[in-house]
Amino acid sequence: MEANEEKVLEELGLSQNESKVYLTLLELGSTTAGEIAKKSKVHRTNVYDALEGLMKRGLASYIIKDRTKYFEASPPEDLLRYLQDKEERLKEILPKLNLIRELSEKKSQAHVYEGLKAFINLNYGWLRYREPILVFGIPKGVVEKYLKFDIPKWHKKRIALKIVMKHIYNENAKERIRYLNSLPYTEAGYLPERFNSDVSTVTCGDEVVLVFWMEPIMMIQIINKKIAQSYKNYFELLWSHCKKPD
Repeated sequence: MEANEEKVLEELGLSQNESKVYLTLLELGSTTAGEIAKKSKVHRTNVYDALEGLMKRGLASYIIKDRTKYFEASPPEDLLRYLQDKEERLKEILPKLNLIRELSEKKSQAHVYEGLKAFINLNYGWLRYREPILVFGIPKGVVEKYLKFDIPKWHKKRIALKIVMKHIYNENAKERIRYLNSLPYTEAGYLPERFNSDVSTVTCGDEVVLVFWMEPIMMIQIINKKIAQSYKNYFELLWSHCKKPD
């Protein structure tokens, strides 16, 4: 009996004893609880508990011969059906789980994240709003340094969803601005040098995210509809003074 097989069965949700008993049943075929205990080295009382658990999952059955119960394992393919059943049950409660999460998120006002992966996850999270994404205070070179491989894929998905994005870069990023203005559903401009910032601010939906370009990247996410609207209003004021490269 391979320890690896037991481990896989345990990862699928079977207990240690259930895994041992199931594999023993496969090996012995139709057999008694006493023989299962002897072969699997599981105490006889625990063997009965394991058999009951397996039968509830549809992974074992029994017949009676000469007043004695003989247990048999269901075909290994039934493990797949068992998993499919669990998946279907999970799908049934997913909407409720998401609702619980959404209600919890509404109570949360701020989160702090670190690292590139967290930043990318936030980017993909904004897409669910299906609203314009507004960014200002973007230093030159941050895309090349941090996001060279990830952000083009994200832009592709954003554009496919027809989500508008507006960027306000620092003045020294004109080459990047020209590139962004060549993309669909994308606009970019810059403000005079006195408005340059090392901290980026992203506003989308009910979120405001401050991005600190350091090692590692740090983000402060604020979830508040009124605060987000205030930042959107401020962005529009800045946008009205933006310039685009010649």
